[in-house]
Parts: sequence; C-alpha cells; structure tokens
Amino acid sequence: MKVGDTISFLCFGIPTTGEIYEVDKANKTISVLAKDGYKYPNIQTLKELPKKKKDIPPWYILKK
Repeated sequence: MKVGDTISFLCFGIPTTGEIYEVDKANKTISVLAKDGYKYPNIQTLKELPKKKKDIPPWYILKK
C-alpha cells in the first residue's frame, strides 16, 4: 500500500472506501481520507479479528 492508493476498509462495521494519505511502517498503520471527507488516522491491518469485542479497533482493514 502506497500513498494515493484507493482502499476499502471497515469503519464501525460499515464498508468504506478512501485514499491513503500517510503510511506509518513503524506502527504498521495507515491513515486514510474517506470519500465522505473524514480522515481516519492509524488504521490497523488485521489478519483476523480479536476474540474479545473490546480489543477490536473502531476502524480496521481485514486481510484475507
């Protein structure tokens, strides 16, 4: 994933699309500007959701 790529992610369980505006390789997160104009900082990329509901971040990318 690079700056300027368009991606799909989940925001509070709702599929959302946006454009990457920052990549943080140290924390393994990206920041996205959504099509609706909101900025979502520090989106985590997860391989699978955590077991405990409280450990699920509010916005995330689920890799399959």
